[in-house]
Amino acid sequence: MAKNELNEAVWKIMQDKLGYTEEEAKKFKNNPRNVKVMKAAEALMNKTIIFEVVKSHGCNIEHKVGDKFYFGAEGYMLAHKGPKKVCPFILPAMSRLVWVIQERIYEGLDPVPSFKFSQCEDVGIDCGGWGRVVIEAKVVDRQR
Repeated sequence: MAKNELNEAVWKIMQDKLGYTEEEAKKFKNNPRNVKVMKAAEALMNKTIIFEVVKSHGCNIEHKVGDKFYFGAEGYMLAHKGPKKVCPFILPAMSRLVWVIQERIYEGLDPVPSFKFSQCEDVGIDCGGWGRVVIEAKVVDRQR
């Protein structure tokens, strides 16, 4: 097996995980983007993305400065580690940053983007909304 090739067992694991037919698995494997992502899988599995609230005012869900939301770098939320309630209007901000962080990992770059802050969809009291929550993205080595 060449240095840059993936073991067939890895492809089979993904086929089973995603429930792909043989035809779908072949299509998946023949997409160069998927090959690139699969090669970065180990780097993803070794990182945790943490979004920390750095500013909060008027949040109806009561998110406070210091609240943290945890995601596996593979893209799933570790809901049991964060606040009991999660405002749906902060999720799009986190989702966008997860995509950027993943892409940076795929490219072998520092996973934390230069623009590592985002905010909820509420425009805040000054603009006719209720509140405003600002988050900061951090990437840490996964605690085993």
